[in-house]
Amino acid sequence: MLVIKGRVITCENDCSIENGVVVVEGDKIIFVGSEKDWRTDGDFDSIEYDEDVTIMPGFIDCHTHITGAESGLYGLGAASTFDRLINATEHMGVLLDAGFTTIRDMSLFSPALKRGVERRKLRGPKVFPGGRVLGITSGHSDGNPYFPVDYLQQENPLGYLVDSMDGCLKGVREQFRIGAEFIKICATGGVSSMSDGLDDVQFSMEELNIIVQEAKRKGTYVAAHCSGTAGTHQALTAGVTSIEHGIKLDEGCIELMVKTDATLVATLSISLGIPTYKGLPDFMIEKGKICLEHHLKSIEMARGANVRIAYGTDFSNSANTPYSENGREFVSLVKAGLSPYEAIKAATVNSAHLVSGVGKIGMLKAGMVADIVVVKGNPLEDINILENSNSIAAVIKDGIIEKKICKGGF
Repeated sequence: MLVIKGRVITCENDCSIENGVVVVEGDKIIFVGSEKDWRTDGDFDSIEYDEDVTIMPGFIDCHTHITGAESGLYGLGAASTFDRLINATEHMGVLLDAGFTTIRDMSLFSPALKRGVERRKLRGPKVFPGGRVLGITSGHSDGNPYFPVDYLQQENPLGYLVDSMDGCLKGVREQFRIGAEFIKICATGGVSSMSDGLDDVQFSMEELNIIVQEAKRKGTYVAAHCSGTAGTHQALTAGVTSIEHGIKLDEGCIELMVKTDATLVATLSISLGIPTYKGLPDFMIEKGKICLEHHLKSIEMARGANVRIAYGTDFSNSANTPYSENGREFVSLVKAGLSPYEAIKAATVNSAHLVSGVGKIGMLKAGMVADIVVVKGNPLEDINILENSNSIAAVIKDGIIEKKICKGGF
């Protein structure tokens, strides 16, 4: 058994347990509660701290693209697929050390990264893989219009171009063929794409319907990148399960999200940061400036309507978005009006819905998988401590200690 002592945030309710204990046996949690209520005569190892610490469920990032691109220069056209995959394996460990025990990834590499972690050939979070992001020619998944389409289809680890109903159907099946467990699409234009505007609607209704229905036939769902209002409304009408970004939501979109129980993966930190990021092209900065006010308003509306808000960063381990600071989204969500507890819930119990983890991960509760993070200090009083991996004192994934920086115990 492994016994971890400190303040406990279970995410099962709104309360924290002072002088708490979480007990792990094998890969499962067997006890969560006050230290005075835990009694055992058996052998156990312990993790204890002299300083103030908080024990929490492992964090879940529902919007990652582990493509191995560390900067705008060392990406498509500047490195081979193999170079990027090697980078991606290193990036996985950085995410784990930041407290992220599960990610929902959308990239060419995600199925292989999942297998590598499961076989313990690779140190990193558990992966819920989505394959490449489907989008239209000249749309948000069209990585660079100055490259030939055939080259992009072969080399782009992030986007995959599909046009017409037949093309969409085949694109979905091709992602399932490589091991995707859900489908990500671009329903609107976006900030980082050169050939479209934020409000562009990128699929016909018929194309969207065939994508969503094919995913349902496979027993899974569609996540939709959505910046503009009209494309978001159309995606929700087609039956997508999650809205990624949701920059320009209106009342009609919110009503549909409530009706269909859709989840908002806000990725707010990117919107807050783009106007000040270094090294971005002018068109991207200008689009980013447009987003910020709309994005904050959308999150306010979603929160007011009790739409489930999940945690997602859209970080890429660039100089602007390092994985060691993957916790910036906690701070951003609080800036948008969420309480510290609501921001933590976004990265735990709320995100579990999108990675097939309901009842398995996302809470500290007896019987659930032992994905646990120990942080220095109390994030309910200062959410900023979750921003940097230096504050993450321990990470336990599936009952195995993956990171530990303390003197006691092991």
